[in-house]
Amino acid sequence: MEIGTKVRAITALGGGLRQEVPENAEGWVVAKLFGGDIEVAFTLPGLLGGTRTVNVPVDPIHVAPL
Repeated sequence: MEIGTKVRAITALGGGLRQEVPENAEGWVVAKLFGGDIEVAFTLPGLLGGTRTVNVPVDPIHVAPL
């Protein structure tokens, strides 16, 4: 996937030491990482309202282009 591609999480991502991202969250590719992974900026609901953006390294098989 190219940088700037809009994507949707196919499954819930993260947990443990990584930021949790719910299934169907939308984001965009911001970087290609060593080993074939991509970094995706997801827009999630904010902790006190509004929204927040989190960058999460993802295996491309866990996201689908929009």
